[in-house]
Amino acid sequence: MTRILVPLDGSPLAETILPVAEEWAREEGAEVVVLRSVQARTAPNGDEREARVRAVEEGEAYLKGVAARMERRGLPQVRWGVSEEEPVAAIAHAARDGVDLIAMATHGRGGLSRLLLGSVAEAVIRAAGVPVLLIRGQSAWKPWATRKIVVPLDGSEGSEEILPVVQRLAGPRALTVLVVKVIDPLAASPAVETVRWPNELMALQREDAARYLAKVMEPLRARGLRVECHVAVGRPAETIAAVAGREQADLIVMATHGRSGLSRVLLGSVAGGVLRNASVPVLLFRTGQQTA
Repeated sequence: MTRILVPLDGSPLAETILPVAEEWAREEGAEVVVLRSVQARTAPNGDEREARVRAVEEGEAYLKGVAARMERRGLPQVRWGVSEEEPVAAIAHAARDGVDLIAMATHGRGGLSRLLLGSVAEAVIRAAGVPVLLIRGQSAWKPWATRKIVVPLDGSEGSEEILPVVQRLAGPRALTVLVVKVIDPLAASPAVETVRWPNELMALQREDAARYLAKVMEPLRARGLRVECHVAVGRPAETIAAVAGREQADLIVMATHGRSGLSRVLLGSVAGGVLRNASVPVLLFRTGQQTA
């Protein structure tokens, strides 16, 4: 990883991503690029050009200040850029300049204010073509010391496309990779929420899930990665976040497509639920993208 893009909008909430991005950059020896999308407001005299110049100057002054603070904290490779494009286009355009990761908070204002459940996160992940690291603004977060990551899988090839990303993350750091498969007892009959599966059927589901995880993780174990497997029962979003908390994980890494509980991770409840409930960063990766 050589370059991390950090979109900011001038708000303290958006800047909550900075400690995470800084520590990640230190671990990777990566350059950080801070980006702000500015939209010109009409000048008092109605001069559109003056309004644009003023907006750009304000954006530049803000980013220079952010870069200076990061450099004082010991991060030597910080660049900045101001764009007059709308936020998604600005982020996607900047991401094409050799960016390996986009790191951003899930709340802010302006174009980023509805990132958590709105269209910006979906559009960025779809358009940028690189993994996107998200944190919930003002979430409880400890200094970055990645030791364990949680990787939800749902049995589909789509969800397994996250594994090369996991290998790249875990290999140099000797992390523990905790792969999780969640069995949703309501998935077969979502309209009947009071029905309990027979114990025998649940036991078979657990056994199948355990065999699946062991088979999928064997190539990672063969490469020397420290891998643990866990089968859980419950609603996917809440269960993933709960497992990450209970296991004191430092990061959740998940694909944005699959089937079952993860099939609508961007537009449905899983990603939003994980982000709302998890106190650690969440790395989302759109399946079908190039991982090398």
